[in-house]
Amino acid sequence: MDRTRQSLTVLALAGSCAALAADERRSQFTVSAHVEAVAVVEQLGALPEIDIGPADLQRGFVDVPEQVRLRIFSNSSYGYALDVHSLSPLIRSINLEGLGPGVSLSADGGSVVQRWQHAQTVSLALKFRLLLGSTATPGRYAWPLQLRVHPLEAN
Repeated sequence: MDRTRQSLTVLALAGSCAALAADERRSQFTVSAHVEAVAVVEQLGALPEIDIGPADLQRGFVDVPEQVRLRIFSNSSYGYALDVHSLSPLIRSINLEGLGPGVSLSADGGSVVQRWQHAQTVSLALKFRLLLGSTATPGRYAWPLQLRVHPLEAN
């Protein structure tokens, strides 16, 4: 191809691009995403069995000798709530240490709120004292509590 023909081809292509660019339209749009707040609890180790002896019945409570270890993750910037519920009619109330000042819950259980300012993971070592109801009898029992977690959200 000779130089004149090459120049004409380049000019023709440049003209086509300029014509396309002149016809170009612009638009603007906004993209947003909502991330659902989640909370996850991981049990670290087996949940202990509960041994109730005659002395425990006389005192009216049993101290769980092993700590219950949990790891909790939440992406909520407000924190999480740990739900503790009794699965046994033997329990009259639940005392809990490891989430700040002593926590006392009725036999129905309840939620313990933990607030923070950003998503994070926390490790907990919880101690339980189970106050026994009038129907408690000596014996070895499976872990009598249900532990769940949910994220806190803006009010």
